[in-house]
Amino acid sequence: MTVGLIGVHALVAALAVFRAAPHADLRASDPAHNSHLIGAPKRITLWFTAKPQLPFTRMRLVGPAGDVELGKLTADTGNAVRADVVGAMPSATYKVVWQTGSSDGHTVRGEFSFMVMDAPTAHSTPIESSRTIITPAPSFGGRVMRFWEFVGLLVVLGVIVFVHGVLPPLAARGVFTADASQQARGLGEVAAVIYVLSALFRLVQQAAAGRMPGEAPVATLGTIVSGSSWGHGWLIGIIGSGLVILGFFLSIKRMRAGTPTALTGALAMTLAPALSGHAAAAKLFIPAVSLDALHVAAIGAWIGTLTVVVLVGIPAMARVKDGNADAAVSALVNSFHPIALLSAPLAVFAGLGSSALRLGSIAALTSTRYGTVLIIKLVGVVLVAALGLWNSTRARRRLGNATATYSLRRTAITEVVLAALVLWVTTDLVTTPAPSELIKP
Repeated sequence: MTVGLIGVHALVAALAVFRAAPHADLRASDPAHNSHLIGAPKRITLWFTAKPQLPFTRMRLVGPAGDVELGKLTADTGNAVRADVVGAMPSATYKVVWQTGSSDGHTVRGEFSFMVMDAPTAHSTPIESSRTIITPAPSFGGRVMRFWEFVGLLVVLGVIVFVHGVLPPLAARGVFTADASQQARGLGEVAAVIYVLSALFRLVQQAAAGRMPGEAPVATLGTIVSGSSWGHGWLIGIIGSGLVILGFFLSIKRMRAGTPTALTGALAMTLAPALSGHAAAAKLFIPAVSLDALHVAAIGAWIGTLTVVVLVGIPAMARVKDGNADAAVSALVNSFHPIALLSAPLAVFAGLGSSALRLGSIAALTSTRYGTVLIIKLVGVVLVAALGLWNSTRARRRLGNATATYSLRRTAITEVVLAALVLWVTTDLVTTPAPSELIKP
């Protein structure tokens, strides 16, 4: 227990450094957009609406002959960055192309123009208007890896709930659960490894996204992890998965430190998506992170645990030698039933709350891509919930014989597959800029 308390206190201390950091739009610049200068400027300074993430921040000065050399980009006061002008700037129109990153991993890019003149003139060449854009969602491969990252996370949480919530009532009734417990922890270790590998891929992808087209990556992977809010949230998930792997290993070896270590790691993994996703860039930081974490925890307790029941629990109960195997399956499902009844509504409640914060308005539900994807996800959730209700009210009550066990297992697998499809839609949702965070051109 001491290990768990130390881990929780350390995690809380780490979370104290997080602050709401919305998408950083360009607030002002020197030179200003559309300005006409007598002589070349000595430096370019950009002021943002939020603190820019330096590992993702770049600046280019482009003239008629191509790029003008700039000095090292450094942070300045007032959410600003600046770079000295090193190259020559003869009279012409110049364009500043900039980019930075937000706490949710989205890269924000923009540009503006100004003119350098030898002397004031009555007429000058028109300058194109400034604009700001947010990078699109990642590639198909990136979404695949994000999907498996979510799968690993939910299965880890499902194993935690299965071992500490589903199995103890069975053991109290004399059902042999050691086999199911050991196999579940082994599955949890595999899931945590899947999470780590997928998260590492996402880090590489984030480094690639934080570069300007045709240029080398902005920063090393280590700089991104240590120097950005997104990297801090990502690191919490990695540390958590490491604690989970260690905790499950210690539990398999029947060491008491295993359970608090795994629980601390699972808590960190639950918070990681919020701290490196949309919630990290929300104006209402604490409610957004809380709702996201609750949503992840509830989905893990519902769908994650159901997955463990299907993959480990039912097969383990079917191998019970002392007593009726079908009766053991019935006891297992009835032990999971109240957990599902509690976690499913919590997942829906937290998900709707998070969506409301990100939509910003009802109109965004039908007028933005985020709203469209959200509607598709909600339809999928309704289908999963309907099948879960069938399993709860009909299939569960028929258990006690081989035919009913086979039927329940088939419908439960269908429920998991449907949930996986919803999870795939979720990977699109979490990588699409939310309406409330969109930057107006």
